[in-house]
Amino acid sequence: MHKSYRHVLSIFGSLAVLAAVQLHAWGQETDSPELLLHPQADKAPSFEVASVKPNHDPGVVFSFRLQPSGFKADGAPLDRLIRFAYEVKSDQQILNMPKWASSEHFDIDAKISDADVAALKKLTPDQSSRQYRLMMQSLLAARFRLKVTTEKMLLPVYALAIGKHGAKLSPAAELPEGHKLPQLIFHASGDLKASSVTMRDFAVWLSGKSDTGNRVVIDSTGLKGSYDFGLLWEPVEYGASGAIGQPVGSTSSESGKPPLFTAIQEQLGLKIEPRKAPVEVLVISGVEQPSPD
Repeated sequence: MHKSYRHVLSIFGSLAVLAAVQLHAWGQETDSPELLLHPQADKAPSFEVASVKPNHDPGVVFSFRLQPSGFKADGAPLDRLIRFAYEVKSDQQILNMPKWASSEHFDIDAKISDADVAALKKLTPDQSSRQYRLMMQSLLAARFRLKVTTEKMLLPVYALAIGKHGAKLSPAAELPEGHKLPQLIFHASGDLKASSVTMRDFAVWLSGKSDTGNRVVIDSTGLKGSYDFGLLWEPVEYGASGAIGQPVGSTSSESGKPPLFTAIQEQLGLKIEPRKAPVEVLVISGVEQPSPD
């Protein structure tokens, strides 16, 4: 069974809340979701100070929070931190990950300087989120001695496209105070609520899941706006009948909910198509247990 983590901005009961951050500013465009995140300059931004401590609680639930003054994580395994830092969408995009990267957990409390806090307030949520990711890259290099290179590989992917009868999506509600943070609020049993989410946000969220065969999902809809929508489906982890990519129109006999591909077509007017595409992968050449505080 696919291991499920709550990688979150915050936790509300049994709901996992993920800010689906997209990164289009401060230099490098990342319009192609098959690409990883790279800093624009030789030196990426960094946290002013950071505490990294092992967490040996066997019942720990991984969570992280992006805060105006910094970044906090509880019970974070290294592999999830790397995925966040480099905007990795699928396990297929990481090579040479050590086994302990998923079994050992860490608490992180990283602070941003006052000057950077002020600068971040002037950015859009997309731009701000990119800076947090780049800061995490610096933290991983400094504390875990992480060394990586990137290369392109031709991999099976899925493309998110508009269905035969057109998309069934509502434009995101406008806020009088300005930018609204994109959010994907989901329950592990197959209940998604999306708020102010782009189709690229959605494609990134779909990537790397059991339902999508751990593939990268690429946005091929051509839709440029942000949308509010909901989705109900029977996840693979919860025993949906049939294999990944179950034919559209079939329904799980146990719950009455359709598999993911069917739900996307029927409820959102979109479709998932198999393709092959060059995908950037992260090659780990060195990593160590974190240095003590």
